[in-house]
Amino acid sequence: MLIERFRKTASNLVDPAEFARFVASGVTATGGNLAVVWVLRQVIEYHFALVGGAATGLAISFTMSKLFAFRSAEQFGLNGEFGRFLMVWGFGTAVYMIVAMIMGTVVLPIWLPEREAEMGGALLGAGSMAVTSYIGHRFFTYKSGRKPG
Repeated sequence: MLIERFRKTASNLVDPAEFARFVASGVTATGGNLAVVWVLRQVIEYHFALVGGAATGLAISFTMSKLFAFRSAEQFGLNGEFGRFLMVWGFGTAVYMIVAMIMGTVVLPIWLPEREAEMGGALLGAGSMAVTSYIGHRFFTYKSGRKPG
């Protein structure tokens, strides 16, 4: 019984077409995020640049996730998808910031110059956020992983 339940859950964890659209959306949002981090880092401190990049990524990510990746028809509203999106995004952003700061300021500077280490940290943070976000959006925000019945 437990094994069968695990099989059903595992097979429902990822929808390949949806995941491909999510990855495309994520790559676009990550590109916007990293571009803003790069530009802002020229004039402000790294941790502030990360916040600017995250805000840019949020705007791109919500728009593309709703309309393209998960193809949701639910009306926009703080009590609905957008509110749930913000919760998942907040958790994912915490993961992003922790990974980016540790990797970009502690681990990668062992091998790389400061700016390259920071950008590597931001990229690794974004990758970590992608994994947590897909699962959160699939099962909580858009509920596309929950089959009726």
